[in-house]
Amino acid sequence: MNRTTSEGAIRDGVAQAPGPLLLPTDRPRRRTAPRLTAVTELRLPASISGALDAFAASAGVAQDAVLLACFVALGFRYTGQESFTVTLAAGSSVGAAVDGESCLSELARVVGAGADDQPSPVAFQHACGEDVAQGPHELLLRIRRASERLDVEVHYDEALFDAATARRLLDHYATLLAAALAEPARKVSTLPLLTAEEQQTILVDWNGTGADLAYEDCLHRRFEARVAQTPQAIALSHGTDQWTFARVDQAANQLAHHLLEVGVEPGARVGLCLDRSSDLLVSLLAVLKAGGAYVPLDPDYPAQRLATMVDGAGCVAMVSRGDLSANLGAAADSGQTPLVLLDRDAPVIEGRSTQRPDVDVTPGDLCYVIFTSGSTGRPKPIALRHRGVLNNLADLNSRYGVGVGDKVLALSSPSFDMSVYEMVGMTIAGGTVVLPDRERIKDPEHWAALLTEHGVTVWNSAPALLELLVAQAERDGAVAFPALRLAMLGGDWIPVTLPDRVRRVAPALRFIALGGATESSIHSTLYEVTCTDPAWTSIPYGRPMANQRTYILDPAGQPVPIGVPGDLHLAGTGLAQGYLNQPERTAERFLDWSYGPVTGERLYRTGDLARYRGDGQIELLGRLDFQVKVNGLRIELGEVESLLRNHPEVKDAVVAARPDPVGDRQLVGYVVPRDPGTLDVAELRDHLAAVLPAYMVPATTVVLDALPLSPNGKLDRTALPAPDQAHGEPVAADDAPRGHWERRIAEVWQEGLGVERVGRDADFFALGGDSMKAARSIAKIGAPLKWADLYRHPVLRDLAAHMERLTADAAAQ
Repeated sequence: MNRTTSEGAIRDGVAQAPGPLLLPTDRPRRRTAPRLTAVTELRLPASISGALDAFAASAGVAQDAVLLACFVALGFRYTGQESFTVTLAAGSSVGAAVDGESCLSELARVVGAGADDQPSPVAFQHACGEDVAQGPHELLLRIRRASERLDVEVHYDEALFDAATARRLLDHYATLLAAALAEPARKVSTLPLLTAEEQQTILVDWNGTGADLAYEDCLHRRFEARVAQTPQAIALSHGTDQWTFARVDQAANQLAHHLLEVGVEPGARVGLCLDRSSDLLVSLLAVLKAGGAYVPLDPDYPAQRLATMVDGAGCVAMVSRGDLSANLGAAADSGQTPLVLLDRDAPVIEGRSTQRPDVDVTPGDLCYVIFTSGSTGRPKPIALRHRGVLNNLADLNSRYGVGVGDKVLALSSPSFDMSVYEMVGMTIAGGTVVLPDRERIKDPEHWAALLTEHGVTVWNSAPALLELLVAQAERDGAVAFPALRLAMLGGDWIPVTLPDRVRRVAPALRFIALGGATESSIHSTLYEVTCTDPAWTSIPYGRPMANQRTYILDPAGQPVPIGVPGDLHLAGTGLAQGYLNQPERTAERFLDWSYGPVTGERLYRTGDLARYRGDGQIELLGRLDFQVKVNGLRIELGEVESLLRNHPEVKDAVVAARPDPVGDRQLVGYVVPRDPGTLDVAELRDHLAAVLPAYMVPATTVVLDALPLSPNGKLDRTALPAPDQAHGEPVAADDAPRGHWERRIAEVWQEGLGVERVGRDADFFALGGDSMKAARSIAKIGAPLKWADLYRHPVLRDLAAHMERLTADAAAQ
């Protein structure tokens, strides 16, 4: 927040006709007028009354101005609003502009400087026997002076506020007032709100998560312990290929020795450019056994992106296969980073020792470095340690009884940290990793078949993938997955309807919502959804997991009360070492913090806007920055914007995430060209695709004459036009579909992609199609179309011709 520091600035703010104070409510506001239907009161101690007399006299202000200023300061601390109105007893509304750097006496001198006749939802009354003007009001604070004491009442609308909330407001008013009177020079933004009891509850009791999970160990050693217990059990299943724990361990030992030979040393980073396969499990274990940390490199990423990641992580070696290494050219050609190709180098690797390498690795050493989108235009390398990751995996396994006999379907990309549970978490528990066919990795019909065939018991993914599976099962119209007993969802918002939908096709399911950040070893909070509340707008974020802690703080680093929004911070065993070789960026997000009973805590500032419910559950409200999630994938809009602005034909650019015509979230790029006549939108998209992963390339680009600005000259994101309200890329060719299949596919695409017309040469993915839309379109087109067919034939006329061949072959049989 931009906050000035002078009384003059406060007065200027008063003159700007501030809007109403919108206190956080327990229930959504209604269209009907609020009514004051309940009251609760608090008697302040005599010491407060005496201190008020002295404070007012010393500051040269009236007592009622001090009491009003305290109420204004409380409203500021509850909402973060720097200007708002409060209705007074006489019926007028005082405008208040709050500077968090000022003290209470400064605020008291100017808080009544402006008044108008516009009523506010919040009223303040310091009078005896005089009623405030009729509202409508949501809340009224009334202060009465009787002899040597102050009696404070809060009148409130029970449809909006709980009695406990009203009582806390009184307590916070009293706490803030007492602190301001005791320390007159203290800044309004740092005055305490929480009572000692609240501090104990929120900061200590709700963070009492200590558990003996034996996390002071290393991931590969836990795997090796499982090998000793069940050497012939199946660790990994891929089609007809079954890998026992002993076989995986032996292959990992051989590759570890080979990595040591090519220069991998303890603490070194090794890039793994591999897909979801047995090679991935073997290779990551081999890197850990060699004392290194693995760096997942997606084979589908552009070559420039991979080169940036290899350089940013300081990889001393890379592991891949010949068919996956094409985009590693830029990194490998430098000659500085040895490239191990598992197929090419198999004879040498298989000749290495099968004994475990004797390498000293500690729980505090790095186990992997994973990249996420970065707001500065470059991806961020997050460095994770063994103990933090092991604590997370052990917590989930022990909490939900995951062990021998359990199976998980590995769908998460190796570049997405939820894959760590699938590959490592399941195997250290003694369970089996089931791998999908590479050709059908995004095919929900294939997932459903694997769940049934293998009796998969655990699902672990972003919500969007489970939605696709459920939609597939719903089309089949029967209980589909009786063995599925546990679903763990993380990485994105979970639709409130999803738990009930999935339990209809998997009746034995326990549904777990997971929250957190890559910077805190995958997950930090969890909430088991046993039933959903019709009033929910989102699934609760939950409470901290074992040996992890959460703090919700305001911009000044003060803990916020129950119900008040703030910035969610994570702490505890799971915290990452930081951003690899980026101390300044690490210092921005990883903070040292102490408050009240908490001392010497290291925090990660998530940027998530959240608040506590009365039962300690965290409710996620949104973001405080421009990080977004699309299909569970984390994107910093600043990274995409930076690359757009780097294009020589672009003068300015901004990127937003907004619903597309069918309701899915998509990225939209808004660009202002240097010369509107020369900007080639298709070439601009190619410019981004050469650097960014496909999911970070805007689905639509809108060309504007200028970016919309607010009155103060800043970008007004709310004024950015919807893509269909501005000229952008054409959505289809001119030629109309012909024949049954072309017309049928065009009809499905028009509905599924939200476009008015589709030509014969239209490309499904160029029109905005993605894996989610592909699954829906395939289902509507129907058999015999398969997932791979659409990816091999994305152009409408080609797909229609393929469908004609398939139906002709089926008829001939």
